[in-house]
Amino acid sequence: MTSSGSQLMSTISCVELTSQVIMKITRHCQDELEKQLDPHVSGVLLGLINKQVLEITHCFPLMNSDTEEGMEINREYMLEMERSLRQVNIDYQQVGSIRVLILTPTVTENFLDNVVDYLEEMNEAIALIYDPLKDKS
Repeated sequence: MTSSGSQLMSTISCVELTSQVIMKITRHCQDELEKQLDPHVSGVLLGLINKQVLEITHCFPLMNSDTEEGMEINREYMLEMERSLRQVNIDYQQVGSIRVLILTPTVTENFLDNVVDYLEEMNEAIALIYDPLKDKS
């Protein structure tokens, strides 16, 4: 991490999620559980840094794939989503990633690699891990 990156990270004292982001994450998890598809849901967090607060104002899901083709589809999708959001004046700066772990006690090595990659590219990024089944108890 560069010294300016360390300086920026040390100025962020709080992370705020809008209720819309929380609802989108929980709705996407519920949809995946009902379809009984891959229980490992992932996505992108978007927002901005406002003084010492990292504000997460939007999110969208990604396709789960470890293949090179799937990762390329996700990259293209992310770019298209960012362009679309910018055109309608919604925050489009990537500020983190989402990983939903349903009935999985630990994160995967792939997820940790992605977090490290995010932090190398964007010093102010976060990783949000959510288990919707623990939320229901």
